[in-house]
Amino acid sequence: MRMRKLSTHFVLFLFLFCAVVAAESGTQTPDKPVPKRMRRLFIEVEDGDTIIYRGRYMRFLGVDTPEIRNPDVGFYIDQPFGTEAKNFTRRQIKTAKKVTYVSDGLDYYDRLLVHIFVDGYPLSVRIIEAGFGYETVSVYGDNGFPEVAQMILNAAKLYPDLPFENPYLWRRKNRH
Repeated sequence: MRMRKLSTHFVLFLFLFCAVVAAESGTQTPDKPVPKRMRRLFIEVEDGDTIIYRGRYMRFLGVDTPEIRNPDVGFYIDQPFGTEAKNFTRRQIKTAKKVTYVSDGLDYYDRLLVHIFVDGYPLSVRIIEAGFGYETVSVYGDNGFPEVAQMILNAAKLYPDLPFENPYLWRRKNRH
């Protein structure tokens, strides 16, 4: 009986020891951020790459769309295709069955930097595929989302000739 009790304790010790060693060895995969669900009713489209959700500005990662008139930030005219980009984003969100996001902190303007997913597909990729945005991954990196960043870069290679000036350059010339 005593031998059986020692065997049980030894097996338990061995099991716990192996569990601790496995946890400390780094063999576990890091947790990926879980997309947070959004209610479409509370989403307001500000422009092609920015939304307001429950009062919080959210700027899309990986894409830059044409600007629309916004005197508060010094734009007194629309950039060509700005309204079309905004309407495209609005339609994608409005017709989606499910809208989710993952975030990567705040930008200079205190906007939450996000990847938005419409029915599981990155909205930034859809915007580029539709010809309404320049990719920004090559400038800012993957922001911790290498798979989405690669999708963005692949889409941009397929649609290199956009009918409007890069918004970054347009902003530099037209902000007053």
